[in-house]
Amino acid sequence: MEFKTGLQNLDLSEQCKYSVQQSYIEGEIMKYGKIRIEDSNFIFSKHMMMNYLPCKDIIWAYKRKEGVEGGAQKQYSTSSLVIITRRKKRYQFEMTDREIQNCIQLMRALNPQMVTGFPQGSRIPMQSLPNTRDLGALETEDGRHILPKRLLRSGSLYHISITDQDMLTHEYHLSTVVDFRTRMECLEKPDTIIEGVQYHEIPIVDEETLGITRSGSPTELLRNFKEIPEEFMLKQYESLVHDEYSIKQYARFLDVLLHQNEGAVLWHCSAGKDRVGVGTALLLCALGVPKKTIYEDFMKTNMYLDKEMEYMIRFLETKMIVDNQVMDKIRLFYRVKEEYLDIVFETIKKDFGSMDMFMKKALYMNPKNIEVLRKKYLV
Repeated sequence: MEFKTGLQNLDLSEQCKYSVQQSYIEGEIMKYGKIRIEDSNFIFSKHMMMNYLPCKDIIWAYKRKEGVEGGAQKQYSTSSLVIITRRKKRYQFEMTDREIQNCIQLMRALNPQMVTGFPQGSRIPMQSLPNTRDLGALETEDGRHILPKRLLRSGSLYHISITDQDMLTHEYHLSTVVDFRTRMECLEKPDTIIEGVQYHEIPIVDEETLGITRSGSPTELLRNFKEIPEEFMLKQYESLVHDEYSIKQYARFLDVLLHQNEGAVLWHCSAGKDRVGVGTALLLCALGVPKKTIYEDFMKTNMYLDKEMEYMIRFLETKMIVDNQVMDKIRLFYRVKEEYLDIVFETIKKDFGSMDMFMKKALYMNPKNIEVLRKKYLV
């Protein structure tokens, strides 16, 4: 009776998790579809032989849905559990959605370091960070995927909430932060220091650059800005892969990733859209992600910063007249365009001939280093 009362006080997901763990602790063999978990081993049949895979050797598990449901004529669909091992072997097992949920919960209990889910570069649901994303599950041209909870792009960590800090440290095992901002930006809005995390200051631009950096108040930035916004932003994006200083700083960033061993790396600037957008695009190129996916990741900023822009407009309306000219300037801080990434790739081709040559000559990413990078972060 005491057990039932305690269980009723938990929410539904926690009840499910607790009951699965309790059953396993009591020595029962847990069966899910055609597989079972026994003595901390994931057991399945393949080629008429029984395979015993220790749960601690599973690094990633997620649900895969195939087929289509709904519509005028209900289509056939199936759900499968996909697991990937430390040796980069991939297995897929048909199960019901409930079996997949329960199986993953038990595996996480037996192997807390195992990553789950299929984020595909989506936003991490945080209280204080609107544009923080997990690049996990983005697919490369050769069919591999970025391992989730390893590569995180973000905006500033200034005044990050305690809840969000806990999520980054416990759920994502954050171990390294790379700050792309200028020294002035760091002094004005310093990163919240999270215990156990190593910090690298790698400013992408060597001086205050209005529109790219965020030093100064919003009203000051808008009033002092005299250039045509579209032309200005194209020049700034061109300089990020043309200016020798900026290129060397991006090379330093990739070097940090090359020497990362455990946990997640998070890189950020102010809003996580311009300097981070270009740095992320270069990283995804090095990992072999197709351009279409790189553009899709780049453009997600507009969706994730939409509410931040609305808030800024309401704030500025109390300080100044927000006309169409001012709105064009505000968009510099919260919007990106495909043309910005176009100019990045065009500049690289013009200066170096190809992305491969840019990687090798400018970023010191020779074939050996690229292979090391891919081995670290792809499965």
